[in-house]
Amino acid sequence: MILVGQMDSPFLRRVAVTMNHYRLPFERKPLSVFKDLKALSAINPLGKVPALVLDDNETLFDSQMILDYLDETAGPDVSLTPPAGEDRRKVLRIATVALGIAEKVVALNIETRIRAEGTTDPRIVRRYEGQVKSGLQWLEAEAPNPNQGPDQDPWFMGPAITQADVTAASVLTHMHEKRPELFSPETTPALAALRMRAEALEIFKASPFEEA
Repeated sequence: MILVGQMDSPFLRRVAVTMNHYRLPFERKPLSVFKDLKALSAINPLGKVPALVLDDNETLFDSQMILDYLDETAGPDVSLTPPAGEDRRKVLRIATVALGIAEKVVALNIETRIRAEGTTDPRIVRRYEGQVKSGLQWLEAEAPNPNQGPDQDPWFMGPAITQADVTAASVLTHMHEKRPELFSPETTPALAALRMRAEALEIFKASPFEEA
């Protein structure tokens, strides 16, 4: 399988980490959504990452679609996303908020770093920053509290890592590298601790964040 995109994308990285967890080997084609748009659009008509080209050349678009396929391939006994019920809804709810934060951070980067000088709308910037802050506060309340001692479960859902942790950690590392002023260990200590635990795992080390 070929995973298309660059490792600074939290959307792509959560797929890569999931594949590492499931021990599914893959090659990577590091196309940029800006520099390689023509080549990328030949793979994904929307010109977005990630895309996953399967061994039979079928191509999957969007990280959630890819994760659905990977979970199905791995099977319900080892899937990072529970197959049904309240636990599934909670994992998807946490992942959805984390992905929403990532989308606003990407939009904020475009608004403040790519737009022509003098065309940035400060109202839009404040709105994006407010949405990021609100999302982080919500995730912080859901995350395991590092002050509750050594017996505290390390992950959102308890002792075992799930897609909630993979997605949140991928997004938080993206913020740590791209917009550190928006992600402070002082204001979100539980999320900062969770990110560090995740990044220490081999499934994350095998596909590290790489600046494009």
